[in-house]
Amino acid sequence: MQFKKLLSLSAALFMTVAFTACGDDSSSSASDEESSSSVPSFKSSSSLSTRADIDYKDTVKLGDTLRLYVDLFKGDSSKMDESEIYLDSTATTLPMYLGEFPKGSRIKVFASTSNIEGEQIRIKSEYGDYLQAIKAAPKTAARKDSVYRNSLIPSYGADSTATFRDSNTFVTFNDNHYFLEVEGEFSDESSMKLKVLVDTSYYKYTGEDEKISMKMNDTLRGILLIDNAPKEVSIAFSANEGYSVNLTTVGENIILYKLTDGDKELGSSKTNLDTMLVPNDSVNWSIKIKPESFSSIWTGPYAFFETITKARELEQGEYFSNPDSIKYPGEAYERTRPKDDIGTYKYNLRQEQFVWIGDYTKGDSVIVKHWIQNYNDENFQNVSIEVLNKKKKSQATISSVYGGSFKVSEDGPYYLHYLRLNSDPLDQGIPDSLRYVLQLYTMVQQPGLLKEMKFYDSEKDAPLKEKVLAVGDTMRFEDFDFTMTPHSKTSWKIIGSDIAWFVPCKTLDYLNNSSNYKSGTCDEEQEISSNYLIALEGGIGEKAELIAQSVADPSMRDTLTITIIAKAD
Repeated sequence: MQFKKLLSLSAALFMTVAFTACGDDSSSSASDEESSSSVPSFKSSSSLSTRADIDYKDTVKLGDTLRLYVDLFKGDSSKMDESEIYLDSTATTLPMYLGEFPKGSRIKVFASTSNIEGEQIRIKSEYGDYLQAIKAAPKTAARKDSVYRNSLIPSYGADSTATFRDSNTFVTFNDNHYFLEVEGEFSDESSMKLKVLVDTSYYKYTGEDEKISMKMNDTLRGILLIDNAPKEVSIAFSANEGYSVNLTTVGENIILYKLTDGDKELGSSKTNLDTMLVPNDSVNWSIKIKPESFSSIWTGPYAFFETITKARELEQGEYFSNPDSIKYPGEAYERTRPKDDIGTYKYNLRQEQFVWIGDYTKGDSVIVKHWIQNYNDENFQNVSIEVLNKKKKSQATISSVYGGSFKVSEDGPYYLHYLRLNSDPLDQGIPDSLRYVLQLYTMVQQPGLLKEMKFYDSEKDAPLKEKVLAVGDTMRFEDFDFTMTPHSKTSWKIIGSDIAWFVPCKTLDYLNNSSNYKSGTCDEEQEISSNYLIALEGGIGEKAELIAQSVADPSMRDTLTITIIAKAD
């Protein structure tokens, strides 16, 4: 154990102070977060000129636990060892150098003492300024209320098994050299246990300016002395198309947060901001932060805020310049987005998709449908679906429930734009593999796309007009073939072959497969959602019809006549 004695040449009675740096002491109760705080390098207390003339008794090693013991020493100056340092027995302060820190540095002090009367610990600059403590001193028998002050009142008990029960944090508002000062009435029984952690430039903003800026994927922490703070702090940040920005802002003693795009207010809150922003072009945003107007015993001297921006490169389909593309009309296009179980994509806050839905000619009629899976789709007030032309001008509004249609006004490409806000992930009936997975579907239909569609008999290479079934036979739709001839003017190279199936209401008495299909409750015709029908005995000698309708071109149909005969014995 190394001992250093504190010197006063004029005194007849001295105290010897022994310092022991104990490294990362297991008895410390400092949290893991605080223990991992950075320990910056700094210049020694004697390395620079133009420094204050302070008789430092030692240099604190940041991050280590320091134990200090005080013993009375009687002797005279002739017996002093020049290699040792002495403290006047009447001294009431003990200064120890910490380092040279930039403004915005956070200094956290853990301390406990034994047998030091009226003890308190302060952080002081070499300019002579004491730093204000962030936390109020706790209530005691002598103090009826918690009080904000510029010192730490350490807890009692500094033996080797003691744990830190009290700490406080100080913040530098200027670049300077700083030291720790122990104040109190010392005796030969005095001892102390101490640990200091420093995060240099922890607060990037310390209240000087009304306007500041930050970059993407950055964290900006601010601290303001309430009574000297600007009425409002404006934080500027920007992003380009092709990126989304997750923005969170929280604070303490802040009465209003406001997000703006130029002069346009995008949102405000008295508690915090948590949103996702997606620019359609280069955009400059601002966060307006308004602190308390004056400090009080309830607020303390400071206001704090922390703003985090996280930029993410958008997936295909999430912005106009890189849209998804349907393959062909008549088939649902599916886009599956990455799983969002850790909140990176924030589908619960915002879902957006751009889909190229085809190149069309003036006068074309187009039907568009869009839907989602695995997220709530019942909040109709927070969803918009529109069709855009190549200039991003809206051409039509589409219902999220029923879809919609539009008439093409000019030749060129067209796009679907889907946007939904505040949609929670579903948890009922969703397998774990699809929970937090956003699936989006787009369907395009074009009436007039086909010139002809016919049932087809592949064996005879001819149109199929009639089919014979025996009672009890099952007619499966997948067994039918079709010929489809598009109009020559279409730009589609492939057309979906999916078919929607219908029967006239009367046919339900002859062909059926479910008690849900009843001719008495049918209006003209019944769409069949299953993939088969069964020939019924009631159809013998009657005329049954099966109607096939192209999904790609719902205006194109063909009808097959079904003859039902008795089942052979």
